[in-house]
Amino acid sequence: MQDGDLRDIIMRPVDTDAIQRRIEELQSERNRLGQRIRTIESELDRRTTLASRKQTVEQELEEKDQEIDDLRERLKEYDAEPEQAEAVEEALTSLEERKQELDSVQNRIRTQEDTSEALRDEQNELRTELDSLETSETELNRVETRLSELTSRERSLATTINDLSAIVEFNEDLVSDADPELLGTENSTNSPTAQLDPMAETVQCWTCGSEIQRGEIADRLDELRNVVEEKRQERSDVQSEIEDLRETQRELQNQRDRRQEIERRLDEIDTELQRRETKLNALQEEREDIRERLAELEEFVSEHESLQKSELTDQYQQLSELEYERGQLEEELSTVREDLAELDRLEEEHEQLEAQQDEVREELENQRTQIRDLEENAISAFNDHMDDILDILDYRNITRVWIERKTGAEFESSHGGYRGGSATRFELHLIRETDDGKGYEDTVEHLSESERNVVGLVVALAGYVVHDVHQVVPLMLLDSLEAIDSKRIAALVNYFAEFVPYLIVALLPEDAEALSDEYTHVPAETIFS
Repeated sequence: MQDGDLRDIIMRPVDTDAIQRRIEELQSERNRLGQRIRTIESELDRRTTLASRKQTVEQELEEKDQEIDDLRERLKEYDAEPEQAEAVEEALTSLEERKQELDSVQNRIRTQEDTSEALRDEQNELRTELDSLETSETELNRVETRLSELTSRERSLATTINDLSAIVEFNEDLVSDADPELLGTENSTNSPTAQLDPMAETVQCWTCGSEIQRGEIADRLDELRNVVEEKRQERSDVQSEIEDLRETQRELQNQRDRRQEIERRLDEIDTELQRRETKLNALQEEREDIRERLAELEEFVSEHESLQKSELTDQYQQLSELEYERGQLEEELSTVREDLAELDRLEEEHEQLEAQQDEVREELENQRTQIRDLEENAISAFNDHMDDILDILDYRNITRVWIERKTGAEFESSHGGYRGGSATRFELHLIRETDDGKGYEDTVEHLSESERNVVGLVVALAGYVVHDVHQVVPLMLLDSLEAIDSKRIAALVNYFAEFVPYLIVALLPEDAEALSDEYTHVPAETIFS
């Protein structure tokens, strides 16, 4: 069992692709929130300036009111020519009001024209960008279909590699250290050549029963090893193609999303331009009406030029100007107050966005650590169960077996990597003890078949517990335990029964006798009769 294969087996139920996609979605949302927060903070920096301007305008408005009140008091002192003065006052007041209205309308027209021009510029830029986007739903569907095919192929190859590796290891054990009776060589007669060259020894095939040389078996094993290596290379190629296609998929999805966003914005701009065009036409008509009224008032004032030269008329003229200036200050004060109110609203939005940003960051961290946490939990479960099993089974020359989580620097989705993170692998360690009590680290390849079976069973139990398989399938089936002696099989069954709601074990009759009577025994002939 390779370290990479060990991690693949334990972590196979985890959909790392879905986790990676969620991480990318959260990163985009985090960036969007951050951009909006920075924009709001830039706007909030204006608060001090606006508050100062509000105070200044309020003070200027008070002073202007005082000037107007003082001037009105002086006008009351005049008794002569009240009718003429009143006529001139009304004409001049109306004239200034119309001028003020005209200025206001002119400003609104310029605002509409400037805004429309900015919208047209944005419209042209968006259309240019839209023309440059070449997103094809057909191409995106093709990439997603191919990704699905390759993902299935990668899983199939992983299963094939594991199965073939197990076959090779099993047959290597039989060829290298099985007893002669099992290989059918105990009573066979071999030539002197076979005695000099063990690979020329004739044995009985344990699968078909025919006579065959050990060398031929070794050749078949070499062929199987080559097949395993070819499958590993093919899986590596498939994984590389999957990564390339995922990058292409992300680019196509981003282009599609951007195209939809641009089209939606273009529709909004068209609607806004139509609305502003209608508003602009109405303002232009209003401007013409005001100009006509101004012309009439100016003609009236011109006809009463003599009255304008009097001191009384000059003071009424001054009063009209002061009231106009007061109106300008009131309009500015209203604008400043609206801006401050908008900043209050932005401050509330800023708090809400920061709360959302914290939630996104927390979920992003949870997603990023989810795979690592599962890996660490799986390793912890394996190591704990392995310690318990070794104590129970009492393998004299094995002191400890444990898994160590190793991290690498290369991104590889099939090994649990994620952008901003690293690839991981599970490294299996084995400590043996000599007869004189000295410990040394050994490799998995040197484990006996019984020991390998025990390690495999603990791997399965760790995955079963960590991934909460019992919530979906509350049953486990144990088979092919013949390499383990009866006493240890009974101990294993007792241990597994503590964690599995329903445990089924296929045993030889002599092994089943070692189990206690608390277990239900079902003879094979009962099942197949």
